[in-house]
Amino acid sequence: MRVGIPRCLSFYYLFPLYRTFLDELGVPFVETSPSTLKDLENLGLCPTDEPCVSVKVVFPHAAKLLEQGVDALFIPTIVSLEKESFCCPKMMGLPSMIKSGFELSDSQIISPVIDVRDNPRRWPRTWIRAGKQMGIDDSRRIQRAFDKAWNTWKDTERMMSQFGLPVANVIDSYYTGETREQVIDRYGLVSCGANLGDRQGLPAIDRIESDEPITAVMGHSYILNDIFGQVILKYASTHGPVILPEMVPEEYGRQALASIFEGEKMWTIEGHILGGCLHLIRNHKVDRIILVTSFSCGPLSIIENYIEKEADEYGIPLLYLAVDEHTGEAGLITRMEAFMDACKSRHREQLSDIPVAIAGPTSSVDCHEETAPLVVPVARNDRVGVVNMGHLDVAVGTVFEKLGVNAKIADPLSDDVVNLGRELAPEFICYPMVTLLGQIRSLLHEGISRIVMIQGKGKCRLGWYAQIMEELLLRAGYDVKIYKVDSPFPLQEKLRPLLAELKEIFGSPKVGDVINALVLALKKMFFTDEANDILFEVRAKEKVRGSGDKIYNRFIRRMEKAESLSELKALFKEYKRQMDSVSLGDVEPLKVMIVGEIYVINEPFVTKEIERMLGSLEQRVRVYKNLDVSSWVKTHLLFMPDALLRHRRVAKAASSYLPVGVGGHGLESIGETVLAKKAGMDGVVHLFPFTCMPEIIAQNILVQVSEDLDMPVLSLMISEQTGVAGLKTRVEAFCDVLYGRNKKPMSLQIAM
Repeated sequence: MRVGIPRCLSFYYLFPLYRTFLDELGVPFVETSPSTLKDLENLGLCPTDEPCVSVKVVFPHAAKLLEQGVDALFIPTIVSLEKESFCCPKMMGLPSMIKSGFELSDSQIISPVIDVRDNPRRWPRTWIRAGKQMGIDDSRRIQRAFDKAWNTWKDTERMMSQFGLPVANVIDSYYTGETREQVIDRYGLVSCGANLGDRQGLPAIDRIESDEPITAVMGHSYILNDIFGQVILKYASTHGPVILPEMVPEEYGRQALASIFEGEKMWTIEGHILGGCLHLIRNHKVDRIILVTSFSCGPLSIIENYIEKEADEYGIPLLYLAVDEHTGEAGLITRMEAFMDACKSRHREQLSDIPVAIAGPTSSVDCHEETAPLVVPVARNDRVGVVNMGHLDVAVGTVFEKLGVNAKIADPLSDDVVNLGRELAPEFICYPMVTLLGQIRSLLHEGISRIVMIQGKGKCRLGWYAQIMEELLLRAGYDVKIYKVDSPFPLQEKLRPLLAELKEIFGSPKVGDVINALVLALKKMFFTDEANDILFEVRAKEKVRGSGDKIYNRFIRRMEKAESLSELKALFKEYKRQMDSVSLGDVEPLKVMIVGEIYVINEPFVTKEIERMLGSLEQRVRVYKNLDVSSWVKTHLLFMPDALLRHRRVAKAASSYLPVGVGGHGLESIGETVLAKKAGMDGVVHLFPFTCMPEIIAQNILVQVSEDLDMPVLSLMISEQTGVAGLKTRVEAFCDVLYGRNKKPMSLQIAM
């Protein structure tokens, strides 16, 4: 068997592991060369436009390997490289995206797993299975090959930081057959214009002696060492020594990350980029930084705030470059020239003791300056602010009221609130954080400085929202404290910090009062979501449009004021009776399942009330939605058997397309779509926010799912730029297609 390795993404991090593993097994392999302009012209091989360019470019690489006749593609599934953190979801989902994109069989893609967070005996077995898939029967031989490959990777990492070796040159040395000493002599930092002092044993960055300014070019290896990065690195190296992420020892990065709350849980690769930047800045190792990212990169939208803040505090000029397939060489060089000129000018002015104002990140120079709007002083009060999503305020408000806390739930979303969030949010952050940041600012403008927000570090960015928003607001001049409420599991690790945070919010209420408040709140939550499903049924068939909505809205207002479980049950019973009395037409509506990211599909303002939109079309539509707040709570907090069983069914349904969870609800979007076909749905509407990493993976794979199952899927990316008219036009066209496929008779007369 001959396998092919695309030179992109995890290749640049793990190439010694891949090569050593395959060499030790004697498996022939072919690697692609760095990306070319021709590859950029073939990005259309990627089924969708939303992935970052570093993902899309894998598709032309894979196509070249398949054209060369390789028997299989070797693309491991990289879940985690450290015990406390994950990798970016795209590294988890890439093998499945490639498999679906090229309609490969199981034998045509070899994807062993690296998941250091998992059972240390379980994930290495996937490498043994991979070896057998490539024709090697001896399990012990495969295990030895993997052990050697793992150690080779770690040794190579240490060598790069010890001698200041760029990863691209180390890769090239494998082709030339150069010895370790030859590689160090040719490619170490000394070859970039730096002199290394005599302090032997220290990493290269601790031994640099240079009369020229030192530039740190930080970013992902698969960007820095591909077509865009080559331009950036070549230009930067003409202005003095260049330090890259791989030249910063792991332990230095970890020590710097320790200054950030739960910094050890940052995505491994992005965490090293961040830790490396912090170390270089704090220890005065560099004179300027160029931070390079791909357009819409999710993790970089989180770490950029920390880097900007540190660079600002230490007076280090910072240039932020985002690249995609439309980025031209001339444009990159122009921006870097302006940056370098500004740095020289700044240096001269500093020598003259003249205060300097460096151009901010919106300019062509991007050297960094605080650009937040002026904060208008507001008298503080003792109230607690709580962010909201849909009708979650009904349940959450009950908890605070019953426990005697004077709380203000954020007002419903509006364009003004969203604009407040957009003014401070990082450019490529996902829409939910924009809206939540806007809610918090609106609460702060009312004098409420204590805010309650959930968090929980994982594969998705949600777990970083609370502390990133707090940092952004503090930098903008707000007096704010965000209480970060995390899951209590695992209890040994998280229960004590959670109880301390809750005590600061609620004081020390009686246990019985807490239980009663939680039970009442949960019941309100469950009844709200159950009532919503009943509304979907009535909307699809009601003769007089809007009849169900009037009853539902009245029920929500009354339930919000309910003080006991018996009152709640009576209200819900009355609600169902009223809904049963609505006059329905004799019609068989279209059945449409809504899947996607949980915040988007449960916040009506964000989706422009797409559920109501679907339920109000001329083609009658019965909306179904399984991912609501109740289902999430039942599955992940209460561990209710029915909910857990449903979750396992969804994961199993998705497994042939996406065998690993990629964070958020990406896996659920695929599994729910597969189950929708089995349930007789006519179509699926997939909703996700701009730059949402897990859902972009799901969207990509859903193209093949839709084709395999003959299930129409409408994927809609939602952002603050999404308009009602455009969204409605797409939804109407989609339902026209569904109606045409089914030729359902329109026997219902619509009352105006």
